[in-house]
Amino acid sequence: MGEVVVELKDVTVELGGTRLIEGITMQVERGSTVAIIGPNGAGKTTLLRAVLGLVPIASGTITLFGTPIGQLGDLRKRLGYVPQRLEYDRYLPLTVREMLHAYLPSVSSARMEQALREAGVHQLLNHPIGKLSGGQLQRVVIALNLLREPEILFLDEPATGVDIEGESRFYDIIERLRQEHHLTVVLVSHDLSVVTRYATQVLCINRRLLCFGPPAEALDAEMIRLVYGHDTTVYTHREHQP
Repeated sequence: MGEVVVELKDVTVELGGTRLIEGITMQVERGSTVAIIGPNGAGKTTLLRAVLGLVPIASGTITLFGTPIGQLGDLRKRLGYVPQRLEYDRYLPLTVREMLHAYLPSVSSARMEQALREAGVHQLLNHPIGKLSGGQLQRVVIALNLLREPEILFLDEPATGVDIEGESRFYDIIERLRQEHHLTVVLVSHDLSVVTRYATQVLCINRRLLCFGPPAEALDAEMIRLVYGHDTTVYTHREHQP
C-alpha cells in the first residue's frame, strides 16, 4: 500500500438528530483517484464536506496527511476544492483575471495564463465572469485551485449541467492534471462510465458504506442494482483499466 493521505474511520454525520451518513471507513492513497458514488440523497456531498471539515462529524475520525482535520492549520493550503455549484452575483463587474487576482493578489499574470491554459480556458482571462457558462466557470475554478498548488483535489460532481461531450473533455483534463501535477483526486460522481474510466478506487454509499475497492471488483451487477436500481448498466472503458 502507498502513502495514505486521507483516512476515515467509522465516520458518522448527524443534522438535527438525523443521521446523514453512518459508519463510513475508507483510505485514499497518494496519487490515486477515488470516486464516491451513490443514489440521490445518499450523503455523498455530506461525506465530502465532512472530509474538508465543512460539516462536523458526530463520531469517528478523519485524518488528512496523518493529521486530524481539526488540527490541520497550514496543511489546509495543500487541499483544493471544486464545489458542485458556485453561488455568485452574475452581475458583478469582474473579469476572470480580476477574480483570480482577488483570491490570489500576489500571483502574476503569466501564472494565471498558464493555469487557465492547463484548464483549457486561457482565452477567457479577460472575459466577464457573469458571461461564463457553467462548464467554463468550473474550469476557471480548477485553474484557481492549480494556482494554490494543492496536493489533493476534491470535486463535487463538477461536470453537472455539462453535455456529454463536454463532460468527457472535462474529466480528461482532470486526469491529465492529476498526472502532471502529481495530484490525488477525490470526486463525487453519478456517472458510472466516468467512475470506471478514471477511478482507481470507488466508494459506494447509501448513507452507510456499501462497497469500497477497485471499480472492476466493487461494481459488480448486484452492487450496481443495489446502488442505482435494476435498469442501470455500467460501460467499461478498457483503455483505462489497469
